[in-house]
Amino acid sequence: MHFRQPFFHGIILFMFAVFCGASCQPPTPPPTPPVDTQANGIYILNEGLFQHNNSTISFYNFDTGDFRADLFLEVNQRGLGDTGNDLKRYGNKLYCVVNNSHRVEVMDFATAKSIKAISLPGKSPRHITFHQNKAYVSCFDGDVVRIDTATLEVEQSVHSGNNPEGLCVCNGKLYVANSGGLNNPDYDKTVSVFDVNTLTLLKTIEVGINPYMVAASDNGQYVYVCTRGDYIDQCGTLSRIDAHTDQVNQTWQNIQNFCLDGNKAYVYEVDYNAASNPVKVLNLANPDMEPTLFITDGTNLQMPYGITVNPLNGDVYITDAHNFTVTGDVFCFDKNGKKKFSFSAGLNPSAIVFKQ
Repeated sequence: MHFRQPFFHGIILFMFAVFCGASCQPPTPPPTPPVDTQANGIYILNEGLFQHNNSTISFYNFDTGDFRADLFLEVNQRGLGDTGNDLKRYGNKLYCVVNNSHRVEVMDFATAKSIKAISLPGKSPRHITFHQNKAYVSCFDGDVVRIDTATLEVEQSVHSGNNPEGLCVCNGKLYVANSGGLNNPDYDKTVSVFDVNTLTLLKTIEVGINPYMVAASDNGQYVYVCTRGDYIDQCGTLSRIDAHTDQVNQTWQNIQNFCLDGNKAYVYEVDYNAASNPVKVLNLANPDMEPTLFITDGTNLQMPYGITVNPLNGDVYITDAHNFTVTGDVFCFDKNGKKKFSFSAGLNPSAIVFKQ
């Protein structure tokens, strides 16, 4: 399999930006309100295009069918910024990492009203995770920044490696994927492991090239790391690290992104030359089993971009960026892979946060 896309989201979007022009259509809600009895809505981060300062946060209200295309602008009377890269909830706050604006936007979870924009000048933040009232932000300058979630002040930073991406906390340790994305074609292939309390480097683990997404299992036994490969000859992988020994004990091939759900992982590989890209299910309890196709009703996804699971009912939400220059879509599937509803969001929808 051959990949032609550049090495990280921001550059991907920049390369397509020159073709965007009038092709970006305004988002439209579905004709009838979807039904999701376990949540009253979802926040959607739309990355926009690199260096176009057009990232947005949308909100869809399941109770009323109301779709607010640019909620952040509506509530705060200013734009979100350039290239929103991650969106997560912690406590009563919503955190958005805005990569090319070099800041973390902290909002009230209930209203999306800005509480503080934490400036990280020159650091190009990428992803965020949380542990015991601290936020940890990976930055493309090589550092991980720790922020106190009560004071919203930067407490400490530590060097991780080349262009860190995804990160998570597991078994008292902070795992950080060092992508080396800006060193194309000399990508990194390591995960740095820190004591989460002292930010002391404990060890470095080697995985596949260009590691990207990181997530911990619910039971704290494993850390999963997805790599992107080189977009040409080497495909992405999913590696499983034992969080007690910090040894890689399983690797799956041909995976570009993933989302954990108990003993399952929803995964997809992207072929940029294909008309559709299937989502599959891995049985993590039996890693030797071949992955099975998830979507069972014939729904095609052109360019899967984000994937997450509603923890309350198991519904799987997948965003489709299409060709990165037009309005993207959000799809909701039930546990059996049948589409429940879909709607248009914004430009390059990626992260989703459920509002309950």
